[in-house]
Amino acid sequence: MVQAASRLNSVRVSALRCGALLVLLMGLAACAVRPVPTAPPEPVEIAADSPAASLLQAARAARSRGDLSAAGRYLERALSMGRGQDTTVLYRELADLRLEEDQPRAAEGLAMRALRESPANPAWQAELWELVAVARARQGDEAGRDAARDNAERLRAELP
Repeated sequence: MVQAASRLNSVRVSALRCGALLVLLMGLAACAVRPVPTAPPEPVEIAADSPAASLLQAARAARSRGDLSAAGRYLERALSMGRGQDTTVLYRELADLRLEEDQPRAAEGLAMRALRESPANPAWQAELWELVAVARARQGDEAGRDAARDNAERLRAELP
């Protein structure tokens, strides 16, 4: 009888300890600090004073006229003088152009290069992954397309 009472008392103490631990953990979880939302990242674009800016405008004008060959030449020339963030914009433009020219493999490679040069801007990177997804889909790579779209969605989830 004494042993049963001792065992019952031991179970009660264990239950109280578990309850106290649970309350402590819940209190700590309630005190968790959420990160302060940050301002959205700056848009990714070529600075107006960049030597590549006028070539990008010329490429866009040629493309709108349907002169894809000239647009490609302008973009390639702009890449040779682009600096910093300019290159990611130019690679993206060239990837779009290659898709329009039905060159999805080249477009994918250029979009991946734009990603490597990309600043830490989840919205921009998500756009680039969508471009990769389109290029992969046009190559018949459904698994690759899905993986690229998953990357884009993951990046969009990081946006404020």
